[in-house]
Amino acid sequence: MRLAGFAGTFALAMTALAATLGQSPAAGLDAPVHASWTRVPIRTWTARATSLAGQPVILDRRLDPGSLVTFTARGESLREALTSIAASIGATVNELDSTIRLVPVDVAEFAPQAERDRTLRLARLPPDTRAAILAKQACRWPAGARPRDLVMAWATEAGVRVEGLEDVPHDHFPAADLPPISLAERLDLVLAHFDRRVAWEGDRGHLVGRVIPIDAELQPAAQRQPAATKRLQPRPRKPPGRQDVFTLRLEAPLDQALAAIADRLSLILEINAGSLAAHGIAVGEIVRVEIAHASREQLLNAVVEPLGLQWKIEGDRLRVFAVVPLDTRK
Repeated sequence: MRLAGFAGTFALAMTALAATLGQSPAAGLDAPVHASWTRVPIRTWTARATSLAGQPVILDRRLDPGSLVTFTARGESLREALTSIAASIGATVNELDSTIRLVPVDVAEFAPQAERDRTLRLARLPPDTRAAILAKQACRWPAGARPRDLVMAWATEAGVRVEGLEDVPHDHFPAADLPPISLAERLDLVLAHFDRRVAWEGDRGHLVGRVIPIDAELQPAAQRQPAATKRLQPRPRKPPGRQDVFTLRLEAPLDQALAAIADRLSLILEINAGSLAAHGIAVGEIVRVEIAHASREQLLNAVVEPLGLQWKIEGDRLRVFAVVPLDTRK
């Protein structure tokens, strides 16, 4: 892992949010772009890309913010433009739940793996335990802010303990203004610049985060990319009174698939891992789904019914559980 680079040089801009699976808000990464940029500093360009993407586009601190962008887009998607421009400065693009990151090629896999691991870990915590770190909140910091201080202040404000802050390197960040994202996302956003993240552990009423290397202690499901996935997205411009319909093709661990779907549906996932284990079902069991033009109910049934599981939506929560013993299913 590299830590050498440009101190305090990452760029961040914002207007809204997007999801890993599903349609991006605002213009979105799939929207065609017609624009030309000539010798624009990459830090300035990320701010412009943010307004097009509808979510923060972040330049990793190890990339030179003075790199100049010269690019003409003639109708290609913003995703294609981002990919081309990132490649021109020796970087690649990470599409995360709430941000888009331009990162050095040799660390490209770290942030997506860390995000998948965080999703899996949090899904297994009691809802009231993880509520403090999943609550979304806008935040800003002034020029010269130190990452260690930011992590400590946010954790203290949320009433949670984060260990290992002494391992966060000293640095100074430029001023930033973030849209509402969760505490867990904010902490990992800052720490990813140093190839670190927070691993969350705890039980009811007790939650502890540990600062660890970004590629350490990854659960097997987090290390696997789904063998075949397509974006899960409702058809555009549904007629009034009609339900969203979804198309999805994936092969992925059960908890990872459900976490992505719950996020797209703006629901909090709760997997009753105990009931699954009692029936011999592992939360990391691979599920394969291929469905088109499906309702929300059909989509969820396609994921859980082959395993004999049930789901229920209560308020803003998607609950998945087992109630029928495997040996009685026909």
